[in-house]
Amino acid sequence: MSQHTLLALFALAFAHAVDAQSPTTTSLEPLASKTFTWPNIPYQVTGDQGGERGPQFGYNLCNSTTENQQSLCQTAFLNNIADFCMWSSSETNDTVGESEAREVAWCTQPGHGTRVIPPGAITGAQWLYAKNYVQVVGFIDQTKVGLNADDEGGELDPHGDDEQGNPIGGLFLTNGFGQSSSSFQSFVSSGNVTTTNTTYTQVIEWIDFIGGGMFCMKLCNPSDPDDVNLCQHIYDEVGCTYNAVADYPNINGTFEVCDSDDMADPGIFTTNGQLTTWHQPFSGTFSVPYQTSSLASSNCVTYSSEQLFAAAATDSAVATITGSASVTGSGSGAHGSATGSGSGSGSGSTSGAQSGAAARSYESNALPYIAVGFFTMIATMVTIIA
Repeated sequence: MSQHTLLALFALAFAHAVDAQSPTTTSLEPLASKTFTWPNIPYQVTGDQGGERGPQFGYNLCNSTTENQQSLCQTAFLNNIADFCMWSSSETNDTVGESEAREVAWCTQPGHGTRVIPPGAITGAQWLYAKNYVQVVGFIDQTKVGLNADDEGGELDPHGDDEQGNPIGGLFLTNGFGQSSSSFQSFVSSGNVTTTNTTYTQVIEWIDFIGGGMFCMKLCNPSDPDDVNLCQHIYDEVGCTYNAVADYPNINGTFEVCDSDDMADPGIFTTNGQLTTWHQPFSGTFSVPYQTSSLASSNCVTYSSEQLFAAAATDSAVATITGSASVTGSGSGAHGSATGSGSGSGSGSTSGAQSGAAARSYESNALPYIAVGFFTMIATMVTIIA
C-alpha cells in the first residue's frame, strides 16, 4: 500500500471518528418535533434520551405534589401578565451559562406545580397581545430566582446545539392566543386573573432571555407559518431588545397590558426604503447596524402588582422562601452546559439578558477511546511506512 493511500485512508477514518462525536449530529428526536395535547404530557419529554448533555434534569408532569421551592418542573406557562413562568436556575448564585440545560420553571402564580416567583421580585412588566405571538418583558431581582446578581444571562430556547432544548425537555404552553387587553381587563374585573381556561396550546417556537435584571419571553403562534422566523434563535447575543421589541425605557416600575402590532422578524430592518437582513456573526465583537423602536400599540391598561400577584403572596410554597434552597437529590444530568456568556453586544441594545451563552462544551465517555484509537493508528502507520 502506498504512503499516499495509507494517509488518505487514515484521514477518512479519523474524520468519521470525529464526526461521530460532533455535538451537532444526533440521532435523537429534536425537542421541537415533540408535540403533546394538554393534559396528556409524559413524566419526562426527554428522559434518559438526552444525548451528550442528558439525562433530562427535571420532569414535565407537574401538579400540586410538585409545587414547592425545590420543584424540578420543566413545563412552563405564559398566559397573561399575572400568570406566566420563566426559566431559571434550580440552585442559588448561579449563571445562565452554567444552568441552561437544567433550568426549571418559576411562575408568578401557584397552581402549575412549579416554583413560585416571590412577590416583589418582578419590579415592572409589559405584556403584549400581538397578532401572531404573546410576549411579556420586564425587570426582576434575579437573585430571587437562583441567579447571581451580576450575571448578564443569556437565551433559553427549544433547540440548542443538539436540538434537545435549553433546558433539556422544557415545554412552554399558553392559553393566551386569541385574547386581548380588553379580555384580560374583564378577567381582572371578575377577580380571576388566572382565568378558568385550561385549553392550553403547546408552543413549538419560543424565546426566553434572562439576565442583567431583565427578562423577556415571546411565544409564537404555531398556526402562523412565520413562527420560526418571528421566534428566531440565531440572535442570542443581542438579547431582549432585538428579539422581543417592547417599550423598555418605560417599563420598570409599571405593569402594563397592551394590544400590539407584530414586530418584524429579528434581523430584518429598513434602510433607505429597502428591507435588509442582518445576521449575527458566529464569533467576535460586533455592532448591530440598526436600532429597534417601540411598536404601535393600543388599549394599554396599567395594573398594580397587588392586583396581579396577590395569590403568590399567600401561597404556602412562597411563605417558606429563603432563597437558599438548592436541589441535592435527583436530576444529575445536563452536565455539558455552556461555559460562559457571549461577548458580542449590539450597539443599540440595553444591558441585561443581552449576552447569549458561549459555545457549548460537550463531554463524552467515548473521547478517551477515540484518543487511544488515534494514537494506535499513528503507530501502525509509522511502522508500515518505515
